[in-house]
Amino acid sequence: MKVLFLPAASWNDPPSRYRIYQYLDYLRGRGIAADCKAGVSDYIYTKFAPYKGNLAKAVFFGLSLLSRVLACFMIWRYNVIFIQRLVLPHIYPFPEMLICIVAGLLGKRIIFDFDDAIFATSPHRKHTLAEKFTDSDRVARILARCDAVIAGNAYLAAYARAYNVNVVIIPTSIDLAKYPVKQITDKGPDGPFVIGWIGMPGSLPYLNVLKPVFQEIGAKYKILVRIIGGQNYECPGVRVERLPWSLQDEVSRILTFDIGVMPLTESEEAKGKCGLKLLQYMAAGIPAVASPVSANNEIIADGENGYLAASPEEWKEKLCALVNSAQLRLEMGRRGRDTVERRFSIQANLPGLIRVITLNKGCVEEN
Repeated sequence: MKVLFLPAASWNDPPSRYRIYQYLDYLRGRGIAADCKAGVSDYIYTKFAPYKGNLAKAVFFGLSLLSRVLACFMIWRYNVIFIQRLVLPHIYPFPEMLICIVAGLLGKRIIFDFDDAIFATSPHRKHTLAEKFTDSDRVARILARCDAVIAGNAYLAAYARAYNVNVVIIPTSIDLAKYPVKQITDKGPDGPFVIGWIGMPGSLPYLNVLKPVFQEIGAKYKILVRIIGGQNYECPGVRVERLPWSLQDEVSRILTFDIGVMPLTESEEAKGKCGLKLLQYMAAGIPAVASPVSANNEIIADGENGYLAASPEEWKEKLCALVNSAQLRLEMGRRGRDTVERRFSIQANLPGLIRVITLNKGCVEEN
């Protein structure tokens, strides 16, 4: 069994890393010859990330397009072609359609994987001229042409099933070997208690809903809001620390959190989120508080392995409960880690991925 993986970007890209790269060695250990052709290199991802401006977008998406077109000349060598996401936003998915056509002509099995509502528009994104060329059916076109679809949560799976009968849910998974458990102790009155958030710059606006909550808690306790990956967050009256994201420092910086947060709204984009940051907190044994939206409801049992908070009052109540009790933080953190180990670790979800990859062409597996 030879598989060509086509991640949307490099190892530094969280969706590509958690959906493909971290599985490769495990798959090879199970006898699957797994090769990978990234949409862009780590260098291009770092220097020309799309949020850095129009020139960066042109370089990033242009090279991503070229990479997928060139992949068509490699397809003949493999049994399975594994496409992760679409590499171009808004427009007709030309590179993926070309891959599907070539793979179909050669009798190769095609798998499509997505872990975000890539068919939706972010409520926080600035409107651009590119939207005039939006192909609203771009994701559906590819889903319908694939032999199997892997979705990151139930909401995405429900969307995919309208276009493909062979849809499997494989949640975003954590390699627990890379996540030591935080040693939780009573910090005393001097604190500060670190409330942390990690994510991509485009998701940072979700954190705005917690500004009044942080301000109320900050008036009573010494807190520090630590942001990893977002540089434009301010909360008047509350100490905020903004740190750049790096692969090397990701886990060590998460371990500095006392509490992790994942606020969301009830938007179509938010419903497609697969709870990565939430799983990262829990893997490190850090208690988490999250909005009860989509995958967060699948991950957290409120009051057991974390907290769900739907209103500012609930956010304040549950964050304060964790600030006030080191024992609660310890117990909830341990149960969170156990949840990741049982349901959201590589070890838990690797068998499901292998089943999808090795399923015979034309077979249907339901999940």
